[in-house]
Amino acid sequence: MQPQGLPHRSRLHLKRDFERVIVGGHKIKGKGLVLWYGLRPDRQPARFAVVVSKKLGPAVVRNRTKRLLREAFRLNRKNWAPGVDIIVSPRDSSLLNNVHAAQDALKSLSGKAALQRNAQTSDVLPGKN
Repeated sequence: MQPQGLPHRSRLHLKRDFERVIVGGHKIKGKGLVLWYGLRPDRQPARFAVVVSKKLGPAVVRNRTKRLLREAFRLNRKNWAPGVDIIVSPRDSSLLNNVHAAQDALKSLSGKAALQRNAQTSDVLPGKN
């Protein structure tokens, strides 16, 4: 049986990586979600992190929202362009009440930022040609 979950190499861990993405990256706001992204020079798979404020609600709500967003990223992990670090911060848990809603929110923001792979062309992000 193949293990489920987001692999270690697909997550952001280091404080310097978080700072690089938030301070030096780009920010996009959507319905109930804020997305920061930054480009890396390597062609490694996309990395993902969720940052949740206590303003979102009690621990149960915060943890469920984090699980839903990580699962939404994991299910579409192959569609993300390589060499990008993504940090997501949910602002309204009622808009992210299931995996499908979380996937839609991530796809919407990643579409605005052009972070998805294009099936017809190469994996190159805009501005990286």
